[in-house]
Amino acid sequence: MAVGHNFESKAAKKLVEAFSLESLTEGIFTNQYDWDGVDTIRLRSVMSYPLQQYNWQDVTGASRFGPLVEVEDDFQALTIDQDYSYNLAIDKRNNTSTLQEKAAGTIASREIREQLIPQVDKYRLSAIASGHGVTGFGTTGGGIIKANVALTKSNVLETLFNNGAEMSNVLVPRKNRVLFIKESEAIKVKLADQIVGTGATVQQMANQIIKSGEMGTINGMHIVSVPDSYMPAHVLYMIVLKDAVVAPTKIRTMRILTNHPDVDGAVAQGRFLYDCFVIAKRANGVLVAKDN
Repeated sequence: MAVGHNFESKAAKKLVEAFSLESLTEGIFTNQYDWDGVDTIRLRSVMSYPLQQYNWQDVTGASRFGPLVEVEDDFQALTIDQDYSYNLAIDKRNNTSTLQEKAAGTIASREIREQLIPQVDKYRLSAIASGHGVTGFGTTGGGIIKANVALTKSNVLETLFNNGAEMSNVLVPRKNRVLFIKESEAIKVKLADQIVGTGATVQQMANQIIKSGEMGTINGMHIVSVPDSYMPAHVLYMIVLKDAVVAPTKIRTMRILTNHPDVDGAVAQGRFLYDCFVIAKRANGVLVAKDN
C-alpha cells in the first residue's frame, strides 16, 4: 500500500535529493530603493531640457540665458505583488521513521532550494524581458528589442559586440552590464570562430572555458548562463545594466513551529513577498534578443 511520506527502512539513511541550482539572479540588481512599510513606491526623477544659446549681446532686457522653463517631475509607481508561501507538516511518526532526515529545517531548506529559488529566478528574467513596470517597453518607453536573432558560432561575438555598441550609442554605461544567455546559446560563445583557433594566449582561455564551463566576461559584460527553461519563450539572451533593474524582497519569513495545535510534530512555514521591475528612466539598459 502506498504511504504518503514513504517511510524509510533503517538501511536507507539518506533521502535522495533532487538536483538544484543556487540563485542566478540574486544580488545582481540595484537595491537602492526602500519599500519598508509600504507595498508601492514612486520613483521620482527630474526632466532634463535642451541647452539654449546664451545671448551675451542682447540689450533688450530679456534674459540672456533664454526663456525660463519650469522643471517638471516624472514618476514611476512600483507595487510588489509576488506573494508566495509554503506550509509543511512533519509528524513525529514520520520524523522518527526516517531517522530524523525529514527534520523541519531540512524540509524548509529543500523547499527554498528546489522551489523558491528557481521560481524567483524565472520570474525576474521574465519581468526584465517584458520591461515590467515600464509602459511602452520596447517602443516609446525605451528598452531595446532585437527580433529574428539567430546565433551561430560564426556570428555570435560580432552580434554581441554590435548589441553592446547599440546600447552605448543611447548612452547606456558600459560598466556593470550582465549577459543572461540560455545554456544552448552559450555553447556558441564557447565555440566562437573568433576564439577557437586564435593565438596561444586566447586559445588557452578558450580551452579553459570549454573545460570548466566558466564563462567570465565578454566585451565588458559578465556572462551568466541560465537553463533554457528559465528564459521566457523565444528569448535567447538579454544584456542588462545592473542599475536598470530593481529586485526587492519585502517579506522573507521562514519559521519552524513545534507546538502547532493541529500537528503532533513540527511545521515549517515560509512566506516571500518579492518583485522585479525595470526602471523606466533606464529602460534602454535592457536589450532583449528573440528568435522571432
